[in-house]
Amino acid sequence: MGTIVGDVITPGKAKAFTVKDKKAGSLKDLAPQYKQLLSDPVTASLTTLNGKGEMQVTPVWVGNDGTHLELNSARGRLKDRNLRANGKVTLLFMNPKNPYHWMSINGKVVEIIDEDDKVRGHLATKSIDGLAVRYVNQSPYPFRDPAGEVRVLYRVEPTQILTFGNP
Repeated sequence: MGTIVGDVITPGKAKAFTVKDKKAGSLKDLAPQYKQLLSDPVTASLTTLNGKGEMQVTPVWVGNDGTHLELNSARGRLKDRNLRANGKVTLLFMNPKNPYHWMSINGKVVEIIDEDDKVRGHLATKSIDGLAVRYVNQSPYPFRDPAGEVRVLYRVEPTQILTFGNP
């Protein structure tokens, strides 16, 4: 299944807040003002479903490789358990300088890499260290649990992208 990209009509126009121009696309096809929400240190809101079917929303740092969104957490946290049990997610990226410039991405987790995986675990470490550079200008990631933790990289395939407004 491919990704559907649509623009939400802004206020003051006919059919405001409805989606127009739905088309097949990808992260690579986004206009520059929306790619900026992925490249700047914008803290996104991640929505997952817990074991009771209730939504859980948490702020997250997000990376991407041009095709997939990349999330990172510590194994065993609620976010980790939710992503493993039901990989459906929604992420909202809101421009911190203009709340009328945002992007919503629905997707599904297509890959999970635990840091203690002997073959690919280094990718989880590289991911969290890269996010730390972008978001807090520090490397390695400075907020590890002193009692120990295993970081986890989740690759998310977008299924729907909605864009709204300009910076």
